Order: sequence, then C-alpha cells, then structure tokens
Amino acid sequence: MTQLLDITALTKQFGGLTAVNKVSFSVNAGEIVALLGPNGSGKTTLLNMISGALQATSGTVALEGDIISGLPPNGIAHKGVSRTFQLVKILPSLSVAENIIAALAFRPQPLWGRGARDQAEVLLDRVGLGGRGDEHADELTYIDQKRMELARALASEPRLLLLDEWLSGLNPTELRVGIDLILSLRQSGMTIVLVEHIMEAVRALCTRSVVMNVGSKIADGPTADVLSDAGVIAAYLGDGNA
Repeated sequence: MTQLLDITALTKQFGGLTAVNKVSFSVNAGEIVALLGPNGSGKTTLLNMISGALQATSGTVALEGDIISGLPPNGIAHKGVSRTFQLVKILPSLSVAENIIAALAFRPQPLWGRGARDQAEVLLDRVGLGGRGDEHADELTYIDQKRMELARALASEPRLLLLDEWLSGLNPTELRVGIDLILSLRQSGMTIVLVEHIMEAVRALCTRSVVMNVGSKIADGPTADVLSDAGVIAAYLGDGNA
C-alpha cells in the first residue's frame, strides 16, 4: 500500500511542558486509523501540528514524502489536508450553504457562483443535510452543525481528513449513520485519522489504532490487539470492559 502520512519524532513543548513527545507513525492511503488516549494525552495537539494550527517544536510531518510541517494552515490545506474540530467551528452569520461555499472558494481549484452553490448542495446531501442550505448556521442543532462542519471539510477534496471526536454527542441512531458516512468516505478513497472515545465506532471503523498517553505513543497495531493490550487498558480504558 502507498504511504500517505508519515510522522517522525513529532514533538511539541509549551514552556517546560512536553505535550507531544517524539511521536512517530505512518498511515497508508485509504486507511482509517484511530488516535486514542485519555484526555490530555496529546491527541488534539498532534492533529493541530499535522494541520498547521500549531508549529512543531521538532520532528516532521510528510504527506506522500513531501514535508508539510512548517507550512501555514492554508498551505497544508492546499496540500490536501482537511479537518474538523473538537469544538465545532462555524460561520454563524452565514447560511448553511454559505458555510460550504466559503470553503469551496478557498480550495486549490476554487468554485464560484452557481457551481459553488450546486456543489454545496451535493456535499450537504452527502452528510445528511440535503435541502437545508438556506437555514441559518447558528440555528442548527449541535449535531447538525457537526455535519455541516464535515461537509465544509470535504469541500476541499482532501486526501487526508482529520476528525477530532466528530462522533461524540450522537445518539445510537445518529452514531450508526455517522459510522456509515465515514465508511463511505473511505470507500471513495479518502484517508482518515480520527480521535475518538467511542469504542463501538473505533472497532467498526478502524483496522488500526495508535494510542498515546502523557504525550508519548504507547501502542500501534491492529485495533483488536491494541484494545486488549494490558498497558492500553491500564493507561486509557481503565478496565477490561472496552
């Protein structure tokens, strides 16, 4: 398989605190890899370094062999990396469709006018918000705002999609829909790294999992093996009932 993402000795320090400590792993094209760990283990910091929201203290991030660490967020986005956020970020004064159109205008091959509106509707339909483009973004429920944010992330046609707890807060029916949606993205050829605490989703989606604890990688392997590892259970899951 073709290696898409390669993270080498990635480190982030905030003053005397090391939030991410020499983490290395790679992701093949078409994989969905879970990034697991307890709160405060450095998962979101790692995603922030991949996407350029934070600059690494040391180490590198490469996309298909091209070093992207050190580039600004817009430069990394133009290389084919898109993401959602743990706390949903929307443009509240705009309509649902306009939130997507804004992303379409700034991708490497921008869309404008009617073409952008039509593509926004396609993306909204893909995430379960078909026909709701004229609603105000700030009037959507939290769950629907997350769907809109995903549609906006997909607008840039990313090669690598970073999902930061995108499935959190969903009821069981919505969770199943969300899992199926992410699986459909993989079937379209997209590569996904997701931070997630819902083990049902991790098992359903991810053939492989990377686990962090206190900033360091403590496990990397097939999901079933990782979730049954005694060290992972002790550090993250807390018991043997995951």
